Amino acid sequence: MTTILYPTRGGSSAYLNQDWAVSLAQERGADLLLLYVSDVHFLDHIAAPIRLDLIEAELEDLGAFLLAMAQERIEKSGFEADTVVRSGGFVKALLEVIEERDISVVVLGCPTEDTGITSVKYITEVAHRLQARTNVEVFVVGEGRIVVHLFPTLKASEADQG
Repeated sequence: MTTILYPTRGGSSAYLNQDWAVSLAQERGADLLLLYVSDVHFLDHIAAPIRLDLIEAELEDLGAFLLAMAQERIEKSGFEADTVVRSGGFVKALLEVIEERDISVVVLGCPTEDTGITSVKYITEVAHRLQARTNVEVFVVGEGRIVVHLFPTLKASEADQG
């Protein structure tokens, strides 16, 4: 069965893109996997002594909570989604989950404007990197509309059959 990966930070700003991912999963008869990635590397620049392991655990708990809220919202619409929380770099986590869960489609939500956290340009670059490294189908979606759609390339054996 096809599995669609939708990484999210949760919250109301993600609702339109989340709804789009759910609609795609329903349309394709696919499973939906929600992913939250926490990354504490920004704390490497703080001079004060801190316990990164404790902060990372708290961020993972926060991510699990945000995903549970998204999961509940999706279930209210009559669909089900699974969740996974990862820590570390965003792209690395995506690549690991794509491989481990045999993901065939990724839906990346992008902001309507550049923020301090991410930008449309960054998400688009991530989409191209994912597609090039994994050959999955990738959608970049903003405000519930497709911004970028990258198709998997045919393997030589598939091209010969078509």
